[in-house]
Amino acid sequence: MHERSVTIFPSITPAATTSIITGAYPAEHGIAGASWYDQEREEVAYYGDDFWVIAREGFGHFVRDFLLRLNGDRLLAPTLFEMIERAGRSAACLNYLVFRGIYPHHADIPKLITALPGVPFSETIEGPSVLCLGDFVSAHHGRGRAPEAEGGPFRRFGMDDVSSGELLCELMARGPIPDFTVAYFADNDYRSHTVGPVKALPVVEGVDRMLGQAFDAGGGLSKVLAETVVIVTSDHGHCDVLDVDTAEVRLDRLLSGFRQAKLGVGWRARDEIMICPNMRAAQIYLREPAPSLAQRVIDAMLIDPRVDQVMWRSALTRPGEEGYTVATARGVLEFSRDATSGTAGIDAFSNAWTWHGDPDTLSVQQDGRSIGFGEYPNAFERIAGALDLEKAGELWVTARPGCEFEAPGGDAHIGGASHGALHALDSFCPVIIAGGGQRWHLPAHLRSIDIAPLCMEILGIPMRYRPGDPRRPNV
Repeated sequence: MHERSVTIFPSITPAATTSIITGAYPAEHGIAGASWYDQEREEVAYYGDDFWVIAREGFGHFVRDFLLRLNGDRLLAPTLFEMIERAGRSAACLNYLVFRGIYPHHADIPKLITALPGVPFSETIEGPSVLCLGDFVSAHHGRGRAPEAEGGPFRRFGMDDVSSGELLCELMARGPIPDFTVAYFADNDYRSHTVGPVKALPVVEGVDRMLGQAFDAGGGLSKVLAETVVIVTSDHGHCDVLDVDTAEVRLDRLLSGFRQAKLGVGWRARDEIMICPNMRAAQIYLREPAPSLAQRVIDAMLIDPRVDQVMWRSALTRPGEEGYTVATARGVLEFSRDATSGTAGIDAFSNAWTWHGDPDTLSVQQDGRSIGFGEYPNAFERIAGALDLEKAGELWVTARPGCEFEAPGGDAHIGGASHGALHALDSFCPVIIAGGGQRWHLPAHLRSIDIAPLCMEILGIPMRYRPGDPRRPNV
């Protein structure tokens, strides 16, 4: 087990699960978080579980976006399902949100959803040869599981742990399972949002029992591990959001001096900024990204002590400048991949950086040529992996531990937990690997983007990256 594998930034489900299944940062795979502005289409992409946003935009639009766009033209990098089956091997997806493959599947929309205006009755989607997507694509359409109150709209339709466990058991019992099989258990995330990660541990115990049942169905743990490599991981961590009085950071109020686009809608004539919340992080888009406007927005956000960092490409405030700038109440730090003036060094994944400014901004720790990070693991590479995406906001902002950004009409996860930011609490993920007839030794430093090349390496299929490779997502 590796206890401190590092996820991407933003450490939020749509982007993070995409990074696991593609081995790429957002700058390469194109999924900018849970919400972002798609300038080409002049619309906001939204993949959160806040029903109020979904209802306002229309459930039909949301269903089409999830089934056809998130796994279609919004996704710019190939998935493991595509790469593995193009290499002549087989693949299966059980309830994983990013499922694009090379085989067409007919998706039926559950009757409860089709009763809503604008929702299609069916769609054709592309996935791996074996695709089970709740009651949308499954051998168990209409199994009649009772709708549950928590967890977003799709959890009501077979997108829950019990369904994933049952599907995995059936697949193992039929055997042999496809060469590459992904089963997604999302309930721990939903429950942690409500009660916090410690009180949500019974959900993890439930997953453990379901995996035990699946291994039994496959002939027992010893047989399964002799024939199969099993990897267990998560897509992000969780940070407690506990203080009722101070945890909610209302960015719309903090930026009330600027004309704001209506949340979830495109630009209007006189708008200056657009806020796209991503729980403990947010993207701020500038209608006309001039240095003076950017600096005023930056200054307005840093007034609030609950704001941790504001990040941007340096050229936003200093035209022609390369690299990235991070501002906090602790100081300002600039870093770049180019050999500019400043302290030069190499991070744990062999990326070369130069930087100058206040190291406390990102808890930078440099010993000789070696660059490390304390509370903000692998910060340089993760920030670049988000800001280098053209459709990302001009500014990214994160909240201090214990705090979360709240948008009008939605609720922060007070008394529970949240994620999305750079902090270690949002960022560390366990990785457990076993089986394949060998004893595994994971490297000292590991990232969620290393899972895909690790799987490809185990299968003996070439990939553009190897585990641990440095990343320059914009190259």
